[in-house]
Amino acid sequence: MTQDFTEQNKSLTLGRGVNTDFTTTEVNKVAYDKGFYIAFKAAGFDSVRFFIKQGWSPEFYKPAVDDALELGLKIVLVPFSMYCWGKDHLIQWWGEMAEYYKDYPADLVFEVMNEPKMAGHYDGEEAETMRWYGACIQKIRISNPTRLLTVGGPHFNGVELLTQYVTPEYLSYSLEDGTGFADDPNIWGVFHCYHPKSFTHGAIDQDINKDHPDWKETIVADLEEADAWSKKHNKRVYLSEWGTRLNHEIQHVEEYTAFVVPELAKRNIEWSYYCGVFHNAWPYGLYNSEWGFAGVEEVVKNLTGKEPPAEVPSTNQIVNPDFPLDLTDWNTSEYAIMGTADGQGVNGTRSIRVHVPFTYEPDIGRTVIPSLYQQYEPDWKFRVKGKVQANRYTIQLRENSIYGISFYSRCEVGTARFQLQLGHAPDNEPIIWTSEEITLDSTLKRYELEYQHAAPSVNNVRFSFIFLDRHSEVILDQIELRGRRPE
Repeated sequence: MTQDFTEQNKSLTLGRGVNTDFTTTEVNKVAYDKGFYIAFKAAGFDSVRFFIKQGWSPEFYKPAVDDALELGLKIVLVPFSMYCWGKDHLIQWWGEMAEYYKDYPADLVFEVMNEPKMAGHYDGEEAETMRWYGACIQKIRISNPTRLLTVGGPHFNGVELLTQYVTPEYLSYSLEDGTGFADDPNIWGVFHCYHPKSFTHGAIDQDINKDHPDWKETIVADLEEADAWSKKHNKRVYLSEWGTRLNHEIQHVEEYTAFVVPELAKRNIEWSYYCGVFHNAWPYGLYNSEWGFAGVEEVVKNLTGKEPPAEVPSTNQIVNPDFPLDLTDWNTSEYAIMGTADGQGVNGTRSIRVHVPFTYEPDIGRTVIPSLYQQYEPDWKFRVKGKVQANRYTIQLRENSIYGISFYSRCEVGTARFQLQLGHAPDNEPIIWTSEEITLDSTLKRYELEYQHAAPSVNNVRFSFIFLDRHSEVILDQIELRGRRPE
């Protein structure tokens, strides 16, 4: 079947969009869960944008793409690309992505590159960056001649770079039929807007009006420039990222969102808000696995025009639960040594291996309990420094919620024992709950436990595996901690 989306694309709109930043890119996040989409759909969002990693198989993202379309959400795929891998690799990979999804409907949109500066493209080489864009478009158009593509400029996708570089002069590629950027009705321009920067990216609480008295004019100037680009090139324009941290007093975030959305509508600018979900500690995230949209109801309502749901589906709050990239967000105590174990996880994927040379033996001076654990780290780069925390911690327990804990595990030889434990972070004191002993053998199996948190809510929790056998080597994969409300 020949792909022909041109007529559909004329009326296609992303509506009220949200970035769902759930996949491993350059940092680890929570793993994809369909529950995110269900929650955002119920909150009134019409489309989702999420990041894909250069080099990973197109098939890896199929569940997230299929679920969005099944729920009636339009979807934008945008790569976290790596400059150091070279232009040829990016082109080849885009060809594989495009070929894999060529038969998908027009509601699947490709954004060619996200913030080239973040990918490693150097300042002063903007024209070369645009040649990368052009070469990727040529490759995509072989299998997807009319799929909607969105294209931004170099650096961090500022609007001035859209104006200067997303033009026939810099996108001077030619397709097999001799057409190029200017002739293609199925391309939108992309820009990002995070004004005022020290408010949207600031870890310290700010009053948007007191600290930035001209913030509205600054934002409108960007929107006007984007609108002018759109009219000049006869192409729609897409603000694929805008948004702010939530550590400010919430009325300032409410005022910010209430202003921006109507201004975008006035100019018919498509948009996706940053950010819907990343993990519970992420200061931009609207969604919390335990509390849903509590505390940001008016912000969501400003974005979608709809009251968000009071409760959301059960989703996993563990960060980097299946170790696809590295061991980030996991820690070990003394007497426990962690490393990756390629091919040892579920379906031959990567897992974590923990070697336990010693165990707790206070009678001979070994006073440390060997453990593998995850918690919010006080020295985390993106931590909130102001007075308003907004419950921005990685792992949380909600009063009366029932927690399903599951994981795959085995030991290398013989048997090995451990326990699961929940405690108050950062020092695991006091301990909240400890499971019964679990005995592993050499067969990889799924284990399931349940804990009901009858005590008051705890917003900063350590989740631990406590190892009981000296010289044991334990494999772990697909670790989940999912809370649900009692019926």
